[in-house]
Amino acid sequence: MKLKFAKIIESLFSIFVIIAIAGGGIVFLMFVVGIILGGDTGNSLAISAKNVVMPMFIRSAAVSVFLGLLHYYIIGNHALTMEDSSN
Repeated sequence: MKLKFAKIIESLFSIFVIIAIAGGGIVFLMFVVGIILGGDTGNSLAISAKNVVMPMFIRSAAVSVFLGLLHYYIIGNHALTMEDSSN
Protein backbone atom coordinates (compact mmCIF):
# COMPACT_ATOMS: atom_id res chain seq x y z
CA MET A 1 0.00 0.00 0.00
CA LYS A 2 2.82 2.37 0.91
CA LEU A 3 4.66 1.80 -2.38
CA LYS A 4 1.46 2.15 -4.40
CA PHE A 5 0.78 5.50 -2.74
CA ALA A 6 4.39 6.54 -3.41
CA LYS A 7 3.98 5.70 -7.11
CA ILE A 8 0.84 7.83 -7.34
CA ILE A 9 2.60 10.75 -5.66
CA GLU A 10 5.61 10.31 -7.95
CA SER A 11 3.33 10.44 -11.00
CA LEU A 12 1.60 13.58 -9.73
CA PHE A 13 5.00 15.12 -8.99
CA SER A 14 6.11 14.45 -12.56
CA ILE A 15 2.96 15.99 -14.01
CA PHE A 16 3.25 19.16 -11.93
CA VAL A 17 6.97 19.54 -12.76
CA ILE A 18 6.22 19.26 -16.48
CA ILE A 19 3.44 21.85 -16.13
CA ALA A 20 5.78 24.23 -14.26
CA ILE A 21 8.60 23.87 -16.80
CA ALA A 22 6.25 24.28 -19.76
CA GLY A 23 4.72 27.28 -18.02
CA GLY A 24 8.11 28.93 -17.79
CA GLY A 25 8.45 28.56 -21.54
CA ILE A 26 4.98 29.96 -22.13
CA VAL A 27 5.66 33.00 -19.95
CA PHE A 28 8.99 33.54 -21.73
CA LEU A 29 7.26 33.43 -25.11
CA MET A 30 4.59 35.84 -23.90
CA PHE A 31 7.28 38.31 -22.83
CA VAL A 32 9.16 37.94 -26.13
CA VAL A 33 5.98 38.48 -28.15
CA GLY A 34 5.17 41.46 -25.94
CA ILE A 35 8.58 42.97 -26.63
CA ILE A 36 8.21 42.37 -30.37
CA LEU A 37 4.70 43.86 -30.51
CA GLY A 38 5.53 46.78 -28.26
CA GLY A 39 3.15 49.58 -27.43
CA ASP A 40 -0.05 49.06 -25.49
CA THR A 41 -0.61 45.56 -26.89
CA GLY A 42 2.82 44.32 -25.84
CA ASN A 43 2.46 46.02 -22.48
CA SER A 44 -0.89 44.38 -21.78
CA LEU A 45 0.47 40.99 -22.87
CA ALA A 46 3.45 41.29 -20.53
CA ILE A 47 1.26 42.44 -17.64
CA SER A 48 -1.13 39.55 -18.30
CA ALA A 49 1.80 37.13 -18.26
CA LYS A 50 3.00 38.57 -14.96
CA ASN A 51 -0.33 38.88 -13.15
CA VAL A 52 -2.39 35.99 -14.53
CA VAL A 53 -0.27 33.28 -16.12
CA MET A 54 2.90 33.27 -14.02
CA PRO A 55 1.18 32.75 -10.61
CA MET A 56 -0.53 29.61 -11.91
CA PHE A 57 2.78 28.05 -12.88
CA ILE A 58 4.43 29.16 -9.64
CA ARG A 59 1.68 27.33 -7.76
CA SER A 60 2.31 24.27 -9.91
CA ALA A 61 5.99 24.39 -8.99
CA ALA A 62 5.12 24.74 -5.30
CA VAL A 63 2.79 21.74 -5.47
CA SER A 64 5.50 19.69 -7.18
CA VAL A 65 8.00 20.58 -4.43
CA PHE A 66 5.47 19.52 -1.79
CA LEU A 67 4.76 16.24 -3.59
CA GLY A 68 8.49 15.57 -3.97
CA LEU A 69 9.07 16.08 -0.26
CA LEU A 70 6.07 13.92 0.57
CA HIS A 71 7.45 11.19 -1.70
CA TYR A 72 10.80 11.31 0.10
CA TYR A 73 9.00 11.06 3.44
CA ILE A 74 6.89 8.08 2.34
CA ILE A 75 9.69 5.98 0.83
CA GLY A 76 12.12 6.84 3.61
CA ASN A 77 15.12 7.82 1.51
CA HIS A 78 16.12 10.27 -1.19
CA ALA A 79 18.55 10.59 -4.06
CA LEU A 80 21.46 11.52 -1.79
CA THR A 81 20.95 8.67 0.68
CA MET A 82 24.11 6.64 1.12
CA GLU A 83 23.95 2.98 2.01
CA ASP A 84 26.71 0.92 3.54
CA SER A 85 27.97 -1.34 0.75
CA SER A 86 30.70 -3.09 2.72
CA ASN A 87 29.96 -6.76 3.28
